[in-house]
Amino acid sequence: MKQNNLNRLIVIGGPTAIGKTKVAIQLAQSLDTEIISADSRQIYQQLKIGVGRPSEQELNSVKHHLIGTVDIAQHYHTADFERDSLKILENIYHNHSDAIVCGGTGLYIKTLCDGIDEMPEINPEIRNSLNEQFEENGINFLQEFIQEKDPELVAQIDMNNPKRLIRAVEMMIQTGQPFSSFRIGKKVVRNFIPQMFCLYDEREIIKKNIEIRVSQMIENGWIDECIQLLPYRDIKALQTVGYKEIFNYLDGNMSLDETICWIIIHTNQYAKRQLVWFRKDKRYVWVKSTEEIIQHLNN
Repeated sequence: MKQNNLNRLIVIGGPTAIGKTKVAIQLAQSLDTEIISADSRQIYQQLKIGVGRPSEQELNSVKHHLIGTVDIAQHYHTADFERDSLKILENIYHNHSDAIVCGGTGLYIKTLCDGIDEMPEINPEIRNSLNEQFEENGINFLQEFIQEKDPELVAQIDMNNPKRLIRAVEMMIQTGQPFSSFRIGKKVVRNFIPQMFCLYDEREIIKKNIEIRVSQMIENGWIDECIQLLPYRDIKALQTVGYKEIFNYLDGNMSLDETICWIIIHTNQYAKRQLVWFRKDKRYVWVKSTEEIIQHLNN
């Protein structure tokens, strides 16, 4: 039920492979509205199979936004998502009183609902140095820096996303303060009321879903997708779960079975971090089905 006659933004979050897309489509059809994707990887045009992009049939069943709209060579930040989503919502609310945002990138969702804190400009030399160190040493030194200097941040960002880690580390080096301290600002005023739901299930079911999903992606041509992406492999958007392992396989460093095993392990670790993120925000109502969401919306 709407509050204060404001528009309603229905948030559907949750870990990877939990079924967010299906629930969002069912809900959008029930409410006759549109969906904004809050997935930091589905935004890229060239990433399809490995990011679990909705099928063409699913995309055609309900109007979706921010899926496959950015070239992989372009840097797309949280502030870009906030700006683009607010413009889209303005258009949706001309014709609908409800809108849906669906995805597993918790920071995108939080920024859309609450705004993002102003961040100081970074000395380009710091950024260039970190990028060089990442190219030489990989992601481990970034992870270790954050674990030591800002342990609270570990549960708040994707620790396998070097672009986000570099952003956090460069801020800490520039200011001498934990990155998390810049993310506790005053919430902005929005023209909508967020009603936030997190899909969940038993841990063993999530693990099984991930195994099935990875196998289906391989069968659907994920290896071929990565071959096409080889010229872009050093772009930060591809330094992420699944793509890194397959590039390693294509280099001849692992067998296909080993590659699949490591993708499943790392995806499970990512799902755990997503759940930690959503648990920290007490506004989320934890549900298992579309029907439960509709019940809450009607109360």
